[in-house]
Amino acid sequence: MLKSIFSLLLAFICLQALGQNKTTVKGIVADSASKAPMEFATVAVVNAKDTSLVSYTLTDKNGTFKLSGIAVDKPVKIIISFVGYNTIRQNLHLQKELITDLKTIYLSGNTLMDVIISGERSPVTVKKDTIEFNTEAFKTRPNAVVEELLKKLPGVQVNVDGSILVNGKSISKLLIDGKQFFGDDPKVATKNLDADLVAKIQVYDDRENDPDHLVSNSEVSKIINLKLKSKIKKSTLGKVYAGGGSRDRYEAGGILSNFRDTLQVSLIGLANNLNRTGFSGQELYTMGGFDRSGGGGQIYDGTFGGRGYGGIESVASGGVNINNNYGKKLKLNLTYFFTHSDNLYNGTNYIEQTVANTTLINNSRNMSNNKSNKHAIGGLVEWVPDTMMRIRYEPKVNLNYQNNRNENSNSSSNSLLPRLSESAGLNTSNANNSGFSHNFMYYRRLKKKGESINITHSLQINSNNNEDFNKYRLESFSAEVRSETQDRFREGWNKSNSGDLSVTYNYPLSKKLTLELNSVTRFYSNTDLASTFEYNPSTMLYDFFLTNLSNDLQRNVFIQSLRPQLFYKITKDYSLRVSVKGEYQDVRNEFNFGYEDINRKYYNFYPSFRFDAPSFSLSYDERLDLPGISQMQPIARQYNQLYTAIGNPDLRANLVRTLNLNVYKYIPSKQINFNLYSGYIFSNNGVLQRSNVNSAGATVASFVNRGGYRNGYLGMSVGKQFKKSQKWQVGLNTSARTNLNQRPFILNADEGFQNSLDIGFGENINLNYGDLLSLNAKYDFYKQMTRYKDVDFAKVNTYTHSAGGEFSLRWPKRIILDANYTYFYNPQIGQGFQRSSHQLNLALSIQMLKKDRGQLKLSVYDLFDQNISINRYAFNNAIGISDRNILRRYFLATYQYKLNVYKK
Repeated sequence: MLKSIFSLLLAFICLQALGQNKTTVKGIVADSASKAPMEFATVAVVNAKDTSLVSYTLTDKNGTFKLSGIAVDKPVKIIISFVGYNTIRQNLHLQKELITDLKTIYLSGNTLMDVIISGERSPVTVKKDTIEFNTEAFKTRPNAVVEELLKKLPGVQVNVDGSILVNGKSISKLLIDGKQFFGDDPKVATKNLDADLVAKIQVYDDRENDPDHLVSNSEVSKIINLKLKSKIKKSTLGKVYAGGGSRDRYEAGGILSNFRDTLQVSLIGLANNLNRTGFSGQELYTMGGFDRSGGGGQIYDGTFGGRGYGGIESVASGGVNINNNYGKKLKLNLTYFFTHSDNLYNGTNYIEQTVANTTLINNSRNMSNNKSNKHAIGGLVEWVPDTMMRIRYEPKVNLNYQNNRNENSNSSSNSLLPRLSESAGLNTSNANNSGFSHNFMYYRRLKKKGESINITHSLQINSNNNEDFNKYRLESFSAEVRSETQDRFREGWNKSNSGDLSVTYNYPLSKKLTLELNSVTRFYSNTDLASTFEYNPSTMLYDFFLTNLSNDLQRNVFIQSLRPQLFYKITKDYSLRVSVKGEYQDVRNEFNFGYEDINRKYYNFYPSFRFDAPSFSLSYDERLDLPGISQMQPIARQYNQLYTAIGNPDLRANLVRTLNLNVYKYIPSKQINFNLYSGYIFSNNGVLQRSNVNSAGATVASFVNRGGYRNGYLGMSVGKQFKKSQKWQVGLNTSARTNLNQRPFILNADEGFQNSLDIGFGENINLNYGDLLSLNAKYDFYKQMTRYKDVDFAKVNTYTHSAGGEFSLRWPKRIILDANYTYFYNPQIGQGFQRSSHQLNLALSIQMLKKDRGQLKLSVYDLFDQNISINRYAFNNAIGISDRNILRRYFLATYQYKLNVYKK
């Protein structure tokens, strides 16, 4: 104990000694001509030898800056820059414990005769709405990927899931030299490309589809553009890896990129059964056609498997991405991706529901094997002939072939009978899905300042063909429900088409007032054709047609709207938009099978407004939601003895009102960001499912309109970064969120409202020390409270805790140790379910060969073998608990090799 105390005391004394060798630099930046202070000027202290960043800040509105914690034992210089002005470079002679006050520094406007000193560029430059980072000032280890470089940039936060925030705002896409790279998912590039390839990193607002800046500054997301070094323009870069381990686990993959001036060709491929890809689930869904699955509550960073959705999935995927620029005006992109996925799922579900003076208990198990082969093709053609016009066209084609097998079993009881019923089912299906879509935009600025026209067109064509064989057996022990056996075949075809044409014209009536006219013509059609047959033992064919379980539905909707809007610019930073949209809808529902069609027309006016300020926006909007055509079909469908659904042709459309508030504030000089988002959604005619459940558990469901749907949410996050030192970088982020949802329900004779209040809190701390150490700690708390109004139903509370950490140590040389730990606790889980888990993942990487091109990684996933995926939820006076299979402990050895070939 004394030895430990002595060690801590010694470390404290050393830190105190180091702190005494640091000082502070401050000053004011002003315009040499007007003597006015300059806000957002870049002030950087760099190492005098290699210009690596030591400390950095931006001036505030008074032009002042202050940099603390500058070491006095190394020669440094200060670089002060502002776009359009000469850059000031000055050597500093620092003394410990003595503040260096540079007083007022004047910047003068530059001319064509000014000379830029090579190698002394400012680490950060602000150009209007673009922030540009010079990567030479942010040193990374050999073999580092882009994600590690981004972690070093001021104002940039890389979360444990790989998502990126810049000054507290999310990144919508990442480009390479202004070109798309395998779609819009930033992780494809950040986790696979070397940081050494990048010369500059640009960050700017995502206004690609918003040329007139209709989206408020508080809501617009960011784009990251990686500008590659000149030597990369003629090179071939890539990496390949392969590995195997216990429990037959394996992984293999690679990425290869070829650059030839304006042409980029990239190949990517992977195969594994570890439930991981290194890409986001959204990107793989749209581009590759599969999603991830795995453990519950853990921190996922792309290094280890598991995501909390359940199932064990094997994936084999590959694609090609081609970019080419023809001059500066024409940009082309083509992406092809193929994905094969094979998911094995095994889940259980336990539900207790109080109805009719008894408690129903259901235990069910579901086992499935879902296979999919998907081809996805996407393209982009963008032509910008001048600053006045822009044309953009994006087509997409998807082909998906699925084969699914599902087995399920269920046993039920109530407080009076220990055995109500037992059932088992087997379903096999084959499906072919095809889809085509495109988006077109034409934008042109007209002669008068502020006058413009924007034409957009979108088209979606989707077709789905499927064949289902379903066998079902029910054994009932209650007189209220009879036993039955089913053997059915269902052949279905669904086709949905939609298209719209939008024309927006902006005309300035004065310097402060602009008229915006928007006309939208939209049409969509949905056809749902299905034929269901019962097996006929006498003919040994499925030839007994079941009318009430078959469909021949078609809905055609035509919508025409006109929205005049006035945009009033109150001041430079404050504006107000007010509009009224007139909309006509013609809805035609065809049921066939002898049922009368239902045709309806709607004429409505929807007011809206939006108020924008520098740090927040407030908006209000209205829309009309139509009930589903299957909910309106005037028949009773008895799927089995335990479930019957009845349509309601008298369902009405639902008017939905939405109020949103967004607040965003970033203080560059302190690197503090604050986000607040809030909204309230309410409707007066929502569609609910009325359920009649008898004591044997048989349910008859029907659909009715009810008012009282309410949803309010409020969330906020506060982040603070300490990235003014090249070595130590610390980030803190606190978030809180709440959601109040009210929905009406009808259960037997009870009618009331279910109110659910969700509360969440999160704290994240990340720390980096150069390239040596990386540490991330996270805690999350979530609580859900369910209450019922106008009925005497039991209250339900559910809450969970999760805490974890991510640790990476690059020491000694060429050795990397990674650790990932998560503790998950769910105290309300019932008996027989695991309430808590400790999950520890470890990996040891050994780098080898010249320039560390080779790497051997030895890893273990879930060392304690405690990974769980359990969920508790409440609905209609019922409590449910679900559990599903996930990845468990395995050991893995993987070898990776990087290839870099540069051509002169």
